[in-house]
Amino acid sequence: MLSQSELLQFSRHIILPEIDIQGQEAIKSSHVLIIGLGGLGSPAAMYLAAAGVGEMTVVDNDLVETSNLQRQIIHQTNTVGKSKTESARAAIESLSPYTKVNTISEKASREVLGQFNSSNLTLALDCTDNFESRFLINEWSVANQIPLVSATAVAFSGQLAVFNRKQEDACYHCLYSNMDLPEGDCTDQGILSPVVGTMGSLQATEALKLILELEQPNGSFLLKYESLKTTFQKFKVPKDPNCSVCS
Repeated sequence: MLSQSELLQFSRHIILPEIDIQGQEAIKSSHVLIIGLGGLGSPAAMYLAAAGVGEMTVVDNDLVETSNLQRQIIHQTNTVGKSKTESARAAIESLSPYTKVNTISEKASREVLGQFNSSNLTLALDCTDNFESRFLINEWSVANQIPLVSATAVAFSGQLAVFNRKQEDACYHCLYSNMDLPEGDCTDQGILSPVVGTMGSLQATEALKLILELEQPNGSFLLKYESLKTTFQKFKVPKDPNCSVCS
């Protein structure tokens, strides 16, 4: 049940016929796991909190550094040197008193992910910056049938992938297992700060669509964004019948 103050705060959601009060209550009842509180996780967490997500668990083992502030908008100059999870918790709680924030100041691992399954989690956002973590998160997502929204960004481009986790859908391993993995990250190639913000915001949008069960494309998909050309390209990700993870 939404309180009077929640009805006021989320009124611009509620007037959308696709959301209404029932949809806002679904957002309030959701539990979202955000793995990584860098340039992707920062806007994603802020928008999901602003949207009224009732519970959020944030995972990151890093401390806030001055070089993070160019793009990791959830952190502030006065949180440099503090853990990213505590910095994020303070920002989220100041934005949305309705969101319960759980923090795990560890690197994503099988033990950390093992705490969550489809009975206590709605969906997960992969906001990490390395393939080891992404493959691990994907395996856990498939094993527990938890929807996964993944994104990357480097230099002037970004990618978004959504895996609904239906049995017939592809997984992250289907997408990258048989192709050369892209090299480099923002540490050695740099990143235009709004690009990573764009991808994190898209993650939040797709997460809310999953929570609300709004129209979704059939199967998993990949979206590529090129900021210099101002172009988006969308591709369906076919399921690999020989995938060692989801088949």
